[in-house]
Amino acid sequence: MWRATVAAALLAATAAACGGPGGARPAPPPAQWQANARQVVEQLRGDVATVSIGGTTRTAAARALADVSDLYGLLVAYSDLGGCRAMVGGIGAPDSVVTAFDPVCTHLQRAAALFGVAARRNDAAALVRAGREVGLAQPHLVRAMLAISRGQPGARGEK
Repeated sequence: MWRATVAAALLAATAAACGGPGGARPAPPPAQWQANARQVVEQLRGDVATVSIGGTTRTAAARALADVSDLYGLLVAYSDLGGCRAMVGGIGAPDSVVTAFDPVCTHLQRAAALFGVAARRNDAAALVRAGREVGLAQPHLVRAMLAISRGQPGARGEK
């Protein structure tokens, strides 16, 4: 029963994170969008660290799936990771910076989907695959951080 509740909570959190465009907003000043972008990176990095609870082996993953506390921590982290695009979309950064997050969010959202499978089916192998997908996002997250530090509106014809 609690697995179904966890899976339903993940689905609801992911759907809420997808959100909608909400209309056009004026671009924030560079210092503000850069601070917002750094906050998103820090949030994602924290969530990436948290998913290590799931382990790298089926045995460790099965243990994590059986432990309600671990499962809750994974639910929160993977819910955030599943909302990567929504978080990035809200920072107001130039297109080049937002584009730098595309591969990050692709991997993190795949990982969140795999976690959903793992939680619903008590599938340790899916949780291991989710962790590997998160690992694939990490080099791209470093590139996104570089894009934040380099991203200056107007420098490349951006607004």
